Amino acid sequence: MNHEEQLIRYAANQLSENERAEFEQHLANCADCQTDLLLWKSVADEIHASNATVPAPVHLADSALEAIHAPSKLTRAFKSMTQLLRMQLLLIHNELWVGSAALMFIFLAMALLVARVEVLHFFVPIVAAGTVTLIYGSEHDPAAELTFATPISPWKILLARLTLVSAYNVFLALCATVGLLLILPPQALGELILGWLAPMTFLSALALLLSLWIGTSNALFISYTLWAAQYLALTSVGEWFAFLAPWLESYRQFWNDPALLFIFGFALVLFALWSAGREQVQWRRTIAL
Repeated sequence: MNHEEQLIRYAANQLSENERAEFEQHLANCADCQTDLLLWKSVADEIHASNATVPAPVHLADSALEAIHAPSKLTRAFKSMTQLLRMQLLLIHNELWVGSAALMFIFLAMALLVARVEVLHFFVPIVAAGTVTLIYGSEHDPAAELTFATPISPWKILLARLTLVSAYNVFLALCATVGLLLILPPQALGELILGWLAPMTFLSALALLLSLWIGTSNALFISYTLWAAQYLALTSVGEWFAFLAPWLESYRQFWNDPALLFIFGFALVLFALWSAGREQVQWRRTIAL
């Protein structure tokens, strides 16, 4: 350790007794160290004086302990999310849960009776789209005024309800798909799920967004029309409309492309969440109230 380091530690009173005695012998014969020591002592005195003028808060120890034992931000966020989901679960119509389950059971029975998985592929997105249009808006919320008077952002309310209903629809569809294993091999399970999951995602997102802007009835009419249009047969409209064949084929391919359906579906969900607090949506909600 050089003399400069010893000087700093000496001024801070951090030398051992032997080191201190040895440095004091050097200090008695070194004018430069004596000058530097005066400087370091004046700095130390200023620091001590500044600290003495700032009183410690009365509850400093308690606050420090609370900060140490406080839950992490992730834990607090998870608790807030759980509380929001629980609160919104109570506000969604009970008939929605029972109706969705009943319809899914009926369509599963139909698929088993005719031994056609296409029945389930057609009706699962319809059920999901119909339910998500009923989750937001004063006409569907018995406690709308109380709900929208809370400090919670509208998009968070919408996201919580969408999460609950979508998860429930996926659960019902999964149960129905497992029921189809009575007539199909287990190896086909993954293909069966993908056959309804991607269209359900896009159609539900589209119906939800439309319901925010133009109302539930209009949203269902447009969504169901677009969904059914892919099954349009050109033979039923005659040869005059044969030029529509390439367009119709591209339209069918879109509904059978899981990647595109997922991408556009999630984009529509984000747009719907953004729309939840827009003036046009708020105006429509106020008129309904």
